[in-house]
Amino acid sequence: MWEDFLIWKSYLDNPGTLKIDLMLRGIRIADPVHSISCADSSIDLVLPDGILANVPCCEPYTEASLYVLKENHDGGYVIGDGTAEVPVQLIEKPDFLSGQTKSGVPFSDIAELHGSYVVISPASGCEFFNEGIECSYCSGGFDTDEASKVFSVDDVLEVVEAVKKAKAAEIVYLSIGFSKGADGGIKFLTPYIQAIKKFFNVIVAVEALPPKRNHWIDHTYAVGADSVLYNLEIYDKELFELICPGRAGLIGRNRYLNALKYAATVFPSGTVASHLIVGLEPPGSTNKGIDCLTDMGVVPILPIYRPRPGKALGIDPLTTEIIIPVYRHLYKTVRDKNINMNWVSDISVLTTPLEGRNLLDDPEGGNIFESFYRSKLGKKTAWGLSSIRRKLRVRGKAFTVKGDD
Repeated sequence: MWEDFLIWKSYLDNPGTLKIDLMLRGIRIADPVHSISCADSSIDLVLPDGILANVPCCEPYTEASLYVLKENHDGGYVIGDGTAEVPVQLIEKPDFLSGQTKSGVPFSDIAELHGSYVVISPASGCEFFNEGIECSYCSGGFDTDEASKVFSVDDVLEVVEAVKKAKAAEIVYLSIGFSKGADGGIKFLTPYIQAIKKFFNVIVAVEALPPKRNHWIDHTYAVGADSVLYNLEIYDKELFELICPGRAGLIGRNRYLNALKYAATVFPSGTVASHLIVGLEPPGSTNKGIDCLTDMGVVPILPIYRPRPGKALGIDPLTTEIIIPVYRHLYKTVRDKNINMNWVSDISVLTTPLEGRNLLDDPEGGNIFESFYRSKLGKKTAWGLSSIRRKLRVRGKAFTVKGDD
């Protein structure tokens, strides 16, 4: 009886809970809408209240979803669950992604769009795969060194220029897999960061591995990165070591935590973050991770585990009713620790701390400062203040790269 209630409970009346349920269950696409392309087995939608959601649509588990995307009489789209329907907008693949660089590289090989930010991986390799110690959940497009691609700085600049012209994103998110250097990959990313910041007025976020020494974190900030992510992924120590053998053996859980703690003293409030994947550990453990990270001034980011063919882990089925309290705890904890929530926002592939406000029994309204910093003028003001802060912090310091230490 209880299971039946969970299966048929409708979340259409709250876009915050609807986003979580859609990311968890996925969606079916009805005829004649079936011609919609599922890029990377998912589609991007705008839910009521302007909430962005990246929804699985072509994975085996989505065939059982109670949600259906279909056309309405006006030629728009609605989502139905068998009890009601809500209007949504379909975010089409931007035209510029069909272009290519002067060297002949398709833009779509270099970049992916996820709401307000574009993800660029200048190098597609991850040495965890070469050693057979990759994270158990990862399909990541990574294989061996022979299959790895490295895109030039000019290629990446052409993509960023196309993104800017299309007004498709406001944040450039540079990501790199694992490499054995002591710098955690930031030495490789430095020329990309510097070139992007030189030619474009955009926020640059960097996802890398924690470096062995903290001076590389200072270097990351000094060369222009506005935000940094060292993704722990799993807080529980035993599960971290079991599911992420490479991260555990070659980096270590303590180094993740220490690097994040130091980075939060270097970067502005709200710009240091770490993923904790919901569904790969008990909810109580994720909550402990939220508490630990926010105590250090780090923003926890909680993507929902999505089983991949050949990479599905044998975990207990998740339900939205179990997940919602975790996201409520996320919002309340980040708010109570006075960590800026406006830097990590408008992301389609996960529920941000700011969106967690919609999950409260009595949702809070945003304050005047929050509304300002989410406006175009507010964002420009925040970027300008961030640039001034960086100049003041690094003035008089020389950040040079010497060897690999």
